[in-house]
Amino acid sequence: MLHETTRMLIARARHNAELVGKLVAAIDITKGNPWTGKIERDEDDNITENWILGYKDGEVYYQWATIQIVGYDIPLVLDAIPVKRGMKRADIVDSLLENALDLVDDIELVMMDREFDSKGVKDACDKHGVSYLNGARKHESEKATCTRLRRAGKTVHIEEETVADGPTRKRMYLPTSTDDDPETGDTEQSEKSVEERPNIREEMRDELAELGIELDEDEAQHGFSALTKELREEEANKPTVGSKENAQAYVLFETNHPSVTLNDADSEIERIHMVERMVRRYRHRWGIENGYKQIKTFRVRTTNKRHTYRFFNFVFACVLYNVWRLVDLLVKLAIEGENATYAPRVDANQFLTVAKKYYGLDPPD
Repeated sequence: MLHETTRMLIARARHNAELVGKLVAAIDITKGNPWTGKIERDEDDNITENWILGYKDGEVYYQWATIQIVGYDIPLVLDAIPVKRGMKRADIVDSLLENALDLVDDIELVMMDREFDSKGVKDACDKHGVSYLNGARKHESEKATCTRLRRAGKTVHIEEETVADGPTRKRMYLPTSTDDDPETGDTEQSEKSVEERPNIREEMRDELAELGIELDEDEAQHGFSALTKELREEEANKPTVGSKENAQAYVLFETNHPSVTLNDADSEIERIHMVERMVRRYRHRWGIENGYKQIKTFRVRTTNKRHTYRFFNFVFACVLYNVWRLVDLLVKLAIEGENATYAPRVDANQFLTVAKKYYGLDPPD
């Protein structure tokens, strides 16, 4: 149902010049409302339910993975699958990409957070011919690299890994903040770098606002740090080897995108600009989080324990979300014409009100 409905919506959107050219997508996992019912456990107190999964907040949830168009296109959910205990992230990415590329065959880049930092995920992207941009975890060797970079006063650093059956993989280190020199506190060099590279703060706020995403002051305060706040927060309470300050002074991204190259002839400023251009694209990954917030508007609350029923409810919410996004696009084009922005003109509640009026069913007796 999701695939066939989305196929029709894609055709209609392309009729209005949306979803043409190279597309950008994001993959992530979302959760339902906390499960508060009875939970079956084994003798070691482990949950035996395959579809009820724990989360970092201590609660348990039913969870689903999706792939969604993000960036400057109509943000449709292309596919969704239920997440089962023991399911590998690589299998999730492989399944979602396979189904999504059956609907749109021109996904240029897929973005994921550090939960998807694994060789299997990268192999799945290579298998489907899609470039990836991921936040990456820092293990002992990466933390040691951060220390060396900080001592050397390096702003960005790129490492390459050649793959036999795929494009070259790059690891990009960049500072969490460039407001001052992390080693000496001297701001002279950093102020020079800030003058030499584009100021992206207001540009980022404006572009995200067009996507319906509002940043608070802390998120928009700095250039690099705004893009990597999520990664810093995930690392904040994790133990580090060596200097904790050095490890947290840099964030790490991985990509196989051809626009990132390791050329010895490049100056440091050219390398900074190249990495910054690539990492700027990562902020569009936030669009999938914004989509999850909106999908909650369409989701049905239930106490039913059957994971198939819960998955149906989630997928049906995705269908309603997709239809709402297309209706909103058509309304904006009718009113604003070619000057239409990406900020929603019809909110989700308005859409639901109209949909229920014309298409809703009366409850059974």
